[in-house]
Amino acid sequence: MPTCEECGDELQETNPGGRYRDKCMDCIEEIAEDIPSHREQCDDPDCLTCTTP
Repeated sequence: MPTCEECGDELQETNPGGRYRDKCMDCIEEIAEDIPSHREQCDDPDCLTCTTP
């Protein structure tokens, strides 16, 4: 069974594609906490992502 490239734990389910396919869910969530959201970075007052509730 494949292991997480961050912590070495066995992967229960793997994502067949994408940049996080070799990481476990705990490590993915930890990495995601450090990535700023689009709304935190966007400067466009007409942005559909930011203006949609």
